Amino acid sequence: MKAAAEWFRSTVFTDEDIRPRPVRKPERIPAMLRTARSLENGTWQQWQSRESVFMKQARLLVNYEDDYDYRGSVKCYYPTYQSLSDQELRGYFTWRTKLRRGEVCQTSRSFAFLYIYELINQIGVEDPMDGYRKLESFRDVYGQIDDGILPYLKQWLVDYVIYYGLDPELLSGSSQVTRDRSIAVLEHIQEQDAAAVIEAVNQLAPNCLDHSRFYADYREDMDAVIARVLRRMSAHYAARCKKTMVEQYFGGCGRYQAHPFNSAVFCDPLKIRNYEYIVDGQCICRCENGVWSVWKRVGPAGSDKKLKDVLKTIDSVMRQAFDYRHPIKAKLDTKWILQIIEEETQALLAEKKAAEEKKITINYAQLTRIRQDAAITREKLIVEEEMDEPPVPQACEPVQPAPPEEPDSPENTPLNREEYRLLQCLLYGEDTGWVQAEGYMLSVLVDGINEKLYDTFLDSVLDDTPQLIEDYIDDLKEMVHP
Repeated sequence: MKAAAEWFRSTVFTDEDIRPRPVRKPERIPAMLRTARSLENGTWQQWQSRESVFMKQARLLVNYEDDYDYRGSVKCYYPTYQSLSDQELRGYFTWRTKLRRGEVCQTSRSFAFLYIYELINQIGVEDPMDGYRKLESFRDVYGQIDDGILPYLKQWLVDYVIYYGLDPELLSGSSQVTRDRSIAVLEHIQEQDAAAVIEAVNQLAPNCLDHSRFYADYREDMDAVIARVLRRMSAHYAARCKKTMVEQYFGGCGRYQAHPFNSAVFCDPLKIRNYEYIVDGQCICRCENGVWSVWKRVGPAGSDKKLKDVLKTIDSVMRQAFDYRHPIKAKLDTKWILQIIEEETQALLAEKKAAEEKKITINYAQLTRIRQDAAITREKLIVEEEMDEPPVPQACEPVQPAPPEEPDSPENTPLNREEYRLLQCLLYGEDTGWVQAEGYMLSVLVDGINEKLYDTFLDSVLDDTPQLIEDYIDDLKEMVHP
């Protein structure tokens, strides 16, 4: 055992010299970056916030450009210059240099956010409006490369307009402002026309109506009923309930604490203490002694679902009243709402029926007979008048025979011969193969028939198939004979 231990000690475990670690010479960075790095060091820096150091470095490096071959990747939350290594910092400024020259290329998301932080703190911009345009341009161009920045940037653009006091119309495209303005339309629905109400409904319940087959077929009728029903519902809530219809469906207004540029490295460059910004009547932002708040409407979760249920119930009731071939189940069972919907639907049907009865129909087939009767009457009057006068000798003139009665032809209708012939074939079940054989386009003839007969029927008489609209077949047969 002793011999084995000696062999193991001398053979396996032997003393070796420790190899010296190679000394790597640190890479020298440009003088401007060294100066910026100096702002991070020193005992006095511990009394400064991270945002304060970022602003000092950003102002120093506002026009700095670099050309460094950096191929690494950076993953850093709330990035600042201080949080990047020297190589990463040079890589960022190389990317920013290319970006400012119009060369947009994909990079680490941390670099993209760092560039946004510069703009919202007015670094590298001439004025607030110039900064807004650059933020918008970066959203539109780089957002297509990396859409991960879009949810944050869209909210920060709203905060940017409010903080720097830009024109409120710049916010007209934001989802929150669009929603608030649509709610304002419903809040004053008695003063709004049907078109404004429907536009607001489509904003508050997107895609609800577009998915309805009945709405596609009866858009105008359903728009009219929706506007009437919502007006009556609003009046009912106002008269009999503590909360208005808007408060019931979308909540009430209140003041809430706000944090401009939340989740961003924001240095408050304007040092605002007291300030008020009115977005519209639904949203007002205030800063009092440096504390931000916002007066806005905050609805319950799923508030859009309540409005969608009303729309689907209107859809269901109207399908039943119109005897539509695809019925659906109503979403609401509230009796007074169902009663309003049914009453307005029946009222619309009654109006349509009354308008149909008042419609004047001209029978062109009788015009030829009327003209002939009028000509005969005129001749009789002329003859009687001549019999009362003394006869005057006149030269003999050849007697012209009376013109024969014109047969039914396109001249008795506003149609040309090809349109007349096509309508004849469709009315009496004849073959329409001649249209293509003679070089005509079926769709052109159909459009011509519908256009020329619109003044008579106030509607299209043929669909795109083409098939005759059943309601007008009898009237067309009086106009077009076999």
